[in-house]
Amino acid sequence: MNVTAYSTGPLDSGPSPSDLAKLKEYYKHSEGYRVHLEAKGAAYFEQFVQVVVASSSPSDRILDVGCGTGESSREIMLRDRDVVGTDLSRLFMYPTDSAVRPPFVASDASQLAFADHSFDVVCAMEFIEHVWPVSAVLSEMHRILKPSGRIVLMSPNLVSPLWPLMDVILNRHFRPPLYNSYREAAAFFGEACRLTLKKMLSQEPQFLPREPDLDHADGGGDYDAVYRSNARDIILFLRKRGYEVDFAAAAHTSLRTRVHRSIARGFGSLWTSFLLKATKLTVSGL
Repeated sequence: MNVTAYSTGPLDSGPSPSDLAKLKEYYKHSEGYRVHLEAKGAAYFEQFVQVVVASSSPSDRILDVGCGTGESSREIMLRDRDVVGTDLSRLFMYPTDSAVRPPFVASDASQLAFADHSFDVVCAMEFIEHVWPVSAVLSEMHRILKPSGRIVLMSPNLVSPLWPLMDVILNRHFRPPLYNSYREAAAFFGEACRLTLKKMLSQEPQFLPREPDLDHADGGGDYDAVYRSNARDIILFLRKRGYEVDFAAAAHTSLRTRVHRSIARGFGSLWTSFLLKATKLTVSGL
């Protein structure tokens, strides 16, 4: 597959049913991708876990969607929280080297196997860019969330124009599959600026798909991403459904982290990643 070819079709047009079926089969059976997920230790999830814990209480019921091998779910559980992990793949959710095992439920995120209004907090880290259609998954999160419940989402911004500036100018490297050369980095920058401006001027979410490259996905790096994730899309979608949405941050103490956090919050939808907290204010239909 051509990993640099992106579709910019209308809202929710995207991968064909057969392509999505291939992606789901890949997640269900890929030992290589499981190894990639297991390499991510507790420190990798720390900022996300801190915000989830700060957004909940010990009596709250939390659902960790797309939990992979469950490292994030275990870290949430260790902070005295009642959490259930869910993922499409049973293969991912049952690591052999962990003594702490939260409840796990295999479930497709577009048809979550839980009752309406059954969770106080729904959270997901580096997940939303791997699902399509995005609107269906966000609608399911909304459905199972209680009134006044919270959604916490953390993901990369795959249309950030800051990626090539940081990579090529500051760090002297490329970022496959986004770009593999100076020419591709320049093209990515121009397109990302155009798309970001278009998103910022719009009052409707614009979920843009991308073509996954499963031949190279075992090593991570979002080769398997099917959605060009961006905070503005998710903010608009949730606000129209009665949510108060803002950028969140963990309570770190180091000066470097505080500076990085302030820049990220200030740039918002332009930054290379986003961490959102959305509070459900009304019970609205979808």
